[in-house]
Amino acid sequence: MHISKWAGIVGRWSFEGNRASYNGPEQPEWPFGICVSNIRLLSGEVRVTVKQSNTDLDTDGRILLGYQSMQSDYFTIGLGGHGKAYNVVHWSPSTGWRPLASAGSEANLPKGEPYEIFVRVHGQRIILDVNAVRVLEYVLPIPLPLGQVGLFAWGQEGGMEFSNMSVMEQRGDAFVVMQFSGFEELYRDVIEPVTKEFGLRPYRADQKFGPGSIIEDIIQGIERSQVVIAEITPANENVFYEVGYAHALKKPTILLAEKDKKLPFDLSGFRCLFYQNSIGGKRLVEEGLRNHLRAILHE
Repeated sequence: MHISKWAGIVGRWSFEGNRASYNGPEQPEWPFGICVSNIRLLSGEVRVTVKQSNTDLDTDGRILLGYQSMQSDYFTIGLGGHGKAYNVVHWSPSTGWRPLASAGSEANLPKGEPYEIFVRVHGQRIILDVNAVRVLEYVLPIPLPLGQVGLFAWGQEGGMEFSNMSVMEQRGDAFVVMQFSGFEELYRDVIEPVTKEFGLRPYRADQKFGPGSIIEDIIQGIERSQVVIAEITPANENVFYEVGYAHALKKPTILLAEKDKKLPFDLSGFRCLFYQNSIGGKRLVEEGLRNHLRAILHE
């Protein structure tokens, strides 16, 4: 989808079709600009061409992801800022702007040249390509908020042009953590069809083939997922390790356990979807899983 609907939030902007131009701040003490589109994104790709229209100015241009309001977290990915050529920057109302990952010197970016910024979003894993060259790959410390895609510019006098912006939404992953044996029916008859109803791709580490480390596949599966679903009935150390990593990333995690299961102390404070291994229990766990996914994906 090519973006042609815009709204200026901060700073002075002008729009013409698929082109957005940052013309400077509204107030000198806030030398930045934000505009947003009508597109929300949790998983997919964003592309835009950035060019400085005035080579005498120092202006940064980045893609904005996860914008909900100025009082909420968001991320910017792209060119310039903090003396670096390429940046992933986190805005938090409590701490302000904080660069999470950087590469290259800003002095290495010739002014007046067009740069194509290409950002891939796969769960919490962010990949930045500039002019078809990969320059950054980073795992966000928190999940990307369900917010609008937009543009971010920094500079006192403006002079940054954005054009040919497009977004391609992709199906996100639901990474499933469970003991590999004994729960095949739960996965096949409940988890797989229900997650697909929400446009998610259910995925387990044992479904991946080829060389490599299983634990690395699990870590990447959790990082790249939008949601983690964990069956924790058996006291399986591997499952608990994976749930712990998902919680460390603040990943939305749905816990499942058979009815009357006593949860370990560290998990007893979390909501858990208890189910019965029966025909009636199947219907109830399906509905419970739908409710959890609906709350997570549409909050």
